[in-house]
Amino acid sequence: MIKRLAIIAGKGRMPLDVAHAAADHGYRPLVMPINGQADADFTRFETAPIRLGAIGTTRSLLRDRGIDQLVLAGKVDWPSLRDLRPDRDGVKLLGKMLTRGDDKVLRLLKEYFAAQGIAIIGVDRFMPSQVMTEGLKAGDPPSSMAVAAIAHGRAVLGALGDQDVGQSVVVQAGRVLAIEAAEGTDQMLKRVKDLIKPGDGPTVFVKMRKLSQDRDLDRPVVGCATIEAAAGSGIDLCAIEAGGVVLGDDLDQLIASCQRLGVGLIGFNSAAS
Repeated sequence: MIKRLAIIAGKGRMPLDVAHAAADHGYRPLVMPINGQADADFTRFETAPIRLGAIGTTRSLLRDRGIDQLVLAGKVDWPSLRDLRPDRDGVKLLGKMLTRGDDKVLRLLKEYFAAQGIAIIGVDRFMPSQVMTEGLKAGDPPSSMAVAAIAHGRAVLGALGDQDVGQSVVVQAGRVLAIEAAEGTDQMLKRVKDLIKPGDGPTVFVKMRKLSQDRDLDRPVVGCATIEAAAGSGIDLCAIEAGGVVLGDDLDQLIASCQRLGVGLIGFNSAAS
């Protein structure tokens, strides 16, 4: 019996990579591109486009096809409430979502689908090699100032982990230059450019999973575009949580980007002191 899997697809190539990986694992994936957001070419796969607020419609599509496993992949830009236009099931969930952050919204969606017999699973189930690993990947070994900046960034993100704030921070010489908010990682990296002080030591970008984050929901992602944004703003070192952050591109590609742009890359173990 052929195994079925649905992939709700946002922006970027991650949904397409998941679809190929699932097919390699013996699944027949149904890709559900989000209207106005998904931008990859899914012509090789069965597709069923969906609207972001159409929760009940999505559930019905899955039920009609006998699909009981679902993956969320790709970046999603949430529209205003006016533009969301939720269906009946979406309206029922909307009241619970209004005062919640992204993590709690996704948990509500996971609970909703679980009640329908549909399990949301993480992208790393199909692409274990696309998860950051520990160790220095590019650049020179970090200096004592860089090590201190990594520790500072980890502490800040750890303290914010239960507050549903972003997954990234930029640190230089003991100063927090920026914390990721609703704008996302790349926009945070762009706005930090004018805050970096030349000669004050290495500027370090730290990204890790929120402490309270469900591993199957909204895993943080770093790709070549992130490295390019970091380089464009003058970041010296990207410190990424091993086992917690998914790679949007192959590690070899990330390393090549770092080497070309002169940015260091290291994977750290969040469990280490």
